[in-house]
Amino acid sequence: MGFIYGAWRRKVSEALLPFGITFQQYQLVAFARRKGAAILSAAASELGMDRPTLTLVVRKCVESGWLTRSVYFSDKRSSRIALTGEGEELLDSIESARIFSFESTGDAFDILGSDERSELRRMLDKASRR
Repeated sequence: MGFIYGAWRRKVSEALLPFGITFQQYQLVAFARRKGAAILSAAASELGMDRPTLTLVVRKCVESGWLTRSVYFSDKRSSRIALTGEGEELLDSIESARIFSFESTGDAFDILGSDERSELRRMLDKASRR
């Protein structure tokens, strides 16, 4: 599964290049859209990034004007991020380009028949309940 995800991520990363954003930056900006103003530790947890990596990604997104960063009012040691108008426009442009569609990225499982897809889904469900 990691190989399939890696191939998909490479395709998406290439498709994001014309927008001037990396995949990790896109994930963070999209997270800010979904969650509104969010604490960095919540972003790190949901996106599976360690704090040093997230700090670098946040810095680039703030420098690019897609996010703002401010001190969290109830805990001065924490920061929160929020989407800017420029970030909203960027996400709208990316979504309208449909770079995440099957037409753009391909379907890694298109070689499987209906029964094989059902069996794969069953096996993945079984493994996830472990």
